[in-house]
Amino acid sequence: MFSLQILINKFNIMIENKESLEDIRESWNGVQKLKAFENRCALTSGGVVSLGHAIPDGFWNLPFFLAYSILDDVLYALTEQGFFLCKSRQLGARMESSKGIIPWVNFELILAGKESRNDLAHRAVVLSKKECFKYILAIEAELKSWGILID
Repeated sequence: MFSLQILINKFNIMIENKESLEDIRESWNGVQKLKAFENRCALTSGGVVSLGHAIPDGFWNLPFFLAYSILDDVLYALTEQGFFLCKSRQLGARMESSKGIIPWVNFELILAGKESRNDLAHRAVVLSKKECFKYILAIEAELKSWGILID
C-alpha cells in the first residue's frame, strides 16, 4: 500500500502524495476515455465517417464499474491513513463510515449506484448507458468537490 498525507480544507480533501494522486487521476482518465469512446470517428478524404456499429448499452458498464473501483480506492486510502475508521473491506461500509467526515455532494445517489454496481458484479444485472453515465458523473462530482480531480 502507499502512504498518503491528507490535507483537509474547508470542503476539500487533498491527497498530497503526488504519486498516489497521479495514479487516481490516471485511472479517472481511463474512465473518461471509455466514456468518449462513442464519439470516435474516422476522418476520410470525403469527411468524417463513423467507425461502425453502435456501441451496445452493456459496454457502458465498464467505465461505470471502473468509476466505483476508483471511489473504493480513494476511500480505502483514506481509511488506511486513519482519516476515518472502517474495519470492513466493503465499499458500502467505507461509505457509511465516511459520512459526516467527508463532505459528500450526493451520498444517496452514490449509494444507489453502489447497489447497482453490486447487482452488476454479483448478479450480472447490466445497466443502461443513461444509468451508467448518471453514476459516473455523480462520482466525478464527488471527487472534484474533494479536490482529488481537477477540471
